[in-house]
Amino acid sequence: MAKKNKKQNFDKAAALERKLNKMTKRPDKRKKAQVSKAAAASQGNLWDRAMRFLREVVQELKRVTWPSRKQTLSTTGIVIALVILVSVFLGMVDFVLSRLIRLLIS
Repeated sequence: MAKKNKKQNFDKAAALERKLNKMTKRPDKRKKAQVSKAAAASQGNLWDRAMRFLREVVQELKRVTWPSRKQTLSTTGIVIALVILVSVFLGMVDFVLSRLIRLLIS
């Protein structure tokens, strides 16, 4: 019974270590050679990798929830209004500070 518990604990620890290695993208030491061969085989040439990347991009773009025209226009209007407001504020601060420096210098 004690041997069985030790084996179960070892198996759990090994599974946890493999899971942690996957999460941190560190290959398992025992499978390092296999992983590198598999990675090299899956890489392919530049053209294949580029085409695979573009296919994945198209798949991701299909999953995106795009905003409606109304949402886009309203958020764009808010951004433009805030940009104008901040630029006016910074312009006034610049004007006041430049006048203060001119008074101090002269």
